[in-house]
Amino acid sequence: MVHKLNKTKVILIFLVLLVSTSLTYVVLQEFRNNYSIVKISVNKTNGSDTSYKISNEILNFLKSKNISTDLDKDTLEKIYWTERVKEGGLILLFRHSEREKWNNSVEGFDAYELFNKYNARNFSWDKATCLTQKGIEESKLINEAFSHANIEISEVISSPSCRAVETALFAFNKIDKIFSGLLHYTAFHPLDRNKIGEKLKEAVLDLEIKKNKNIILSAHNKVISHHSFIDAMNVGEGLEESGFYIIEKKDDTLRVPFKFSSIKNFIILLYRHEFEKSSYIK
Repeated sequence: MVHKLNKTKVILIFLVLLVSTSLTYVVLQEFRNNYSIVKISVNKTNGSDTSYKISNEILNFLKSKNISTDLDKDTLEKIYWTERVKEGGLILLFRHSEREKWNNSVEGFDAYELFNKYNARNFSWDKATCLTQKGIEESKLINEAFSHANIEISEVISSPSCRAVETALFAFNKIDKIFSGLLHYTAFHPLDRNKIGEKLKEAVLDLEIKKNKNIILSAHNKVISHHSFIDAMNVGEGLEESGFYIIEKKDDTLRVPFKFSSIKNFIILLYRHEFEKSSYIK
């Protein structure tokens, strides 16, 4: 009896496997008849890819300064714009250095601070809108790097927010003007935002660009997206804290051709090292 049950069990298992195999075959045939497998060739981007070549303007500029162009496109663009900043004649819109992340309330404190013209450092909520110690040190590093590279500044204009004011003071040692329009638009009433953006553009266009010197705007991440402010953006919105946009003023237009999302990417390019024997670590 037991032997008969085992035999029956084996037959059932065999039938299940047979049905399963048959169904699999049918599915595969259907797939082959209705779908084709396409192999996608992945082209790795490199310097030899003509669609990824650097512009002749940038190449010629770098060669005129005896700077090697045997690097990838992204690096060459960073070097080019670093050299342009050193030459001056640009507007640099900085996002403030690090603040504490009071993200559930920071816009409220910004609006409260602005309306009452408060110095947030005098209040218990100062950490909401002012710099952290790390942010202060980052701003001091910007100051050291700009001094090292002899980058000259004509004017420093700041948002009224504590963190932007402190960034300007620690990084550039002065503030020539405070302009409310440099506060991020999310801190303003929606009915006021368009007007503020338009006024911001007027104010920036009125700035005098001096030869060999840059203008600093100490501001916030979303300022670049104020209504009617920028005429042409060649980069996407978004900076890390202490990063900056480069703004070119031409006639009555403002254009953003490049940004240093992270300040470290800019500062590293300001320092060159010559490895002489005396500099080797023993």
